[in-house]
Amino acid sequence: MDTEKISEQIKEYIENNPGYIKYNKMHLIKLSEDYAQMSVDLDENSLNPNHTAHGGLIFGLADSVMGLAARMTNRNVVTLSSNINYLKPGLGSKLIGEAEKIKVGKTTAVFKCNIYDEKNNLIAIATGTYYFID
Repeated sequence: MDTEKISEQIKEYIENNPGYIKYNKMHLIKLSEDYAQMSVDLDENSLNPNHTAHGGLIFGLADSVMGLAARMTNRNVVTLSSNINYLKPGLGSKLIGEAEKIKVGKTTAVFKCNIYDEKNNLIAIATGTYYFID
């Protein structure tokens, strides 16, 4: 498996196609065989009534970055199940999600994700199970 080629294909797709990632102002930072990193810009449309990052946006970042890490297997995936624990409010102008592989099997893969604020405070921890659809 040529991880550099897969990474470039994923980057090109994200940059050139509309969708959830682009609409929600998420940006790919890094992709490797076992790791993915993304950020999301926070603005007034990203906040809950308490003026902190909306939990759905945080969950969306976690699912997106874990999904991209799963795509580095060079297989198409969908989320089978996912869980998140919110630890602190998301404050500042951006959040960063870091996903890494826990296990890749024949039909499913499991990943974990840490979400940090711009001051490197851990604000959420997520896990996700992804199903290979090809």
